[in-house]
Formats: sequence, C-alpha cells, structure tokens
Amino acid sequence: MSRILATIIAVMLCTPTIAAAGAYLGIGIGGTRTESSLEDLALVPVCPSTTSGCYQDTQPPPVGAGSNPDFSGSDVSFDFVAGWMFNQNIGVEVGYIDFGKATDDLRLPDSCLGPPYFGCSSRQWTSDIKRDGFQLFLIGSLPISESVDLFGKAGVIRWDADYDGYERSELYASGSPLGAQNPRMSSSDDGTDMAAGFGINLRTDSPFSVRADFTYYDFDDTDSVYVLQFMALYNFQ
Repeated sequence: MSRILATIIAVMLCTPTIAAAGAYLGIGIGGTRTESSLEDLALVPVCPSTTSGCYQDTQPPPVGAGSNPDFSGSDVSFDFVAGWMFNQNIGVEVGYIDFGKATDDLRLPDSCLGPPYFGCSSRQWTSDIKRDGFQLFLIGSLPISESVDLFGKAGVIRWDADYDGYERSELYASGSPLGAQNPRMSSSDDGTDMAAGFGINLRTDSPFSVRADFTYYDFDDTDSVYVLQFMALYNFQ
C-alpha cells in the first residue's frame, strides 16, 4: 500500500509539467463472483457435540465434522468513482463499491426419528457474505484510436464484510420436532488488500463515455473475488 501511495504522490508532484486531462465521475453496475471454502469463512455447519438433540452431521466429506465444503456465490455489484487524469496516460481514481450478497446452499443429510415419532426433515445450510469497501487505484491508459482507450489499474481496497451461516429445515412428517438445528454462525471482518484490473473505455463527442472492466480482489479471507462491470462516466473538460 505504501509503495502505491508513494507512486501516486510522485505523479502528483510532476503534474505542473504535463497537461491535465481533467476529472471525471462514474457510476457502474456489474456482477461479482466469490469463491472460497466454508472453513476459511468460519461457516462449517457442525454443531457442538455437547448440544443435546442437535442435528449433528457425522457424514463423511463434503459435509460433516472435519470437512471443508466449497463456497461460491454471485450477486449484483454497484460502484461509484471519482477520478483525475493527469494526462492521457496516467491518473488516479477513488471510489466506493458494494459487492452485494454472495449466497451458497449446502445440502445436509436428512434427519429422521424412529418410534414413537416417525418422520424426517430435509436440511440445508445457507451461507451469506455481504461486503463493501473504499478503493484507490492508479490508472494507466493507452489510447488506441480517437474514441477507444485500453487501461489497467492497480491499487488497494479498505473493506468490511459480514458472514452469516444458518440451517433451514423442512419437517415432512407430523409429530414431535426433530431437535435443535445447527446453531447460527455470524461474524464480521475488515481489512486492507490489493486489487488490480483492466478494461476498455469508449469515448464520445459528448462529455460522456462508457467503459467495461474486470477487477480482481486479493482478499485474505477468500480464494477468489472478481467483478465484471459496465460504467457510465461524465468527464469534466
């Protein structure tokens, strides 16, 4: 992070000698994809062995004690940015991004009772991740025509995330309740991590332009988080 900030400051100190290309504002919408494991997210559905009547899952992996099921989920993302291009090739950008809520469902073994109650309950473990953050990027742009620019970006994001795991069960026989569910798991975390991306910007004769970009986020609590989005920009020139 310190190296990136030092680079940005150095560029800003050099701006009196180059022609400024101007500021811009943007709003974007896209899709975000999160891939990890329930163990990394501390959401493995295993109830304490001391809990009487809990729906303890003792089946072998991919579910059960000692297992580590995968997590993958997608949602809609929203992004708001403000940037400044020092010239046609280099600039900085700050923004806020809402990654939405990534959700994944894991089927658990049915829970059944014998006499005097006969019945089974289908079970499903649902895991949610909600994340947002403020980000800072150094932008490098390469014009390839009068209306098309290719660009890359590298920077940092300061993020906050909420994790939630809970069991949903459906009793499909009459009789006594089948016991307590796996307890709900909820936690939160935050951090500062690296991010990088690339994309294409389409300029028009008006102050408006449109860009599409792909960004990868190197969060320390997940295996892979990336966003593909489209953004409308207004350029102050």
